Amino acid sequence: MRTHPILLSLLLPAAVLAQAPAPASSTSPTRLEPFRLGQMRVWTLQDAQFPLEASLLKGLDAAEARRMLGGKEAVLTPANAYLVKVDGKTVLVDTGLGKNPEADSGHLPERLAASGMTPADIDLIVITHFHFDHIGGLLKADGTRAFPKAQLLVPRSEQAFWFEDPAKLPERLRDRVAGLKALCKAYEQAGAFKTFEDGAVLLPGLRTMPAHGHTGGHTVYVFTSEGKELWCLGDLMHFGAVQFERPEVGVAFDADGARAVAIRQDLFKKAAQAKAVLAGAHLPRLVRIEAKGTGYQVLPVQP
Repeated sequence: MRTHPILLSLLLPAAVLAQAPAPASSTSPTRLEPFRLGQMRVWTLQDAQFPLEASLLKGLDAAEARRMLGGKEAVLTPANAYLVKVDGKTVLVDTGLGKNPEADSGHLPERLAASGMTPADIDLIVITHFHFDHIGGLLKADGTRAFPKAQLLVPRSEQAFWFEDPAKLPERLRDRVAGLKALCKAYEQAGAFKTFEDGAVLLPGLRTMPAHGHTGGHTVYVFTSEGKELWCLGDLMHFGAVQFERPEVGVAFDADGARAVAIRQDLFKKAAQAKAVLAGAHLPRLVRIEAKGTGYQVLPVQP
């Protein structure tokens, strides 16, 4: 099966990407209702969707991968941002892919409007990592900030992974550094950019957990209200139909595959113990998990 150009952009420099026709845009709902957890309100904002191929899985027999994916060679996968109101603040976790002619993408503004919000209502933006499908909505087409009143917070370890010594990056990623610096500069010049250390508490109801491996500073965000927890996983996993049951299975996008597997196994165990609600960038819905054999089974969430 031909690899989709959006996926190639994670694996190859942009200059060698093939062009593809843009798929039809998805339909936006007129109103998005929040999920309520304690005093939190949570909206899933699907910015994009694109196919992820079974061949991207690592450490799993190809036939078994297809079986676990319902006989499919690829699964249509969302790219989500999450909007959370907690402790009097409106927080956006990641910003999706943004407008891209090769994908059904750039729906974050309309999803935000469907939740009853505008970009000016966002107080804080937190980024799980600097892959393109998590930061694409940060800027307008003219290079200015899409969120005029928001502070942008980035893990210092993620900034260091990309900026401190680009020569240490995989060659396929090096051509992205200039664009990432320009993105950060747009917020820095407005006094709206900060980094934080691993494990920082950003708000009374928001703490961070390092989840390095997918990238050098990949971070999970934990929101808490009335003893209930929401974990925004970023790319801790990509294939829910596979990696919950088989958390030892990796994906080609991971910068450090062994480390990514180890942190996923550790955090899945902790999430199950905490009965946390899990919000994945590439999960179609909020879920909980509980241990089953050597892996985990997915449970429906209840407010």
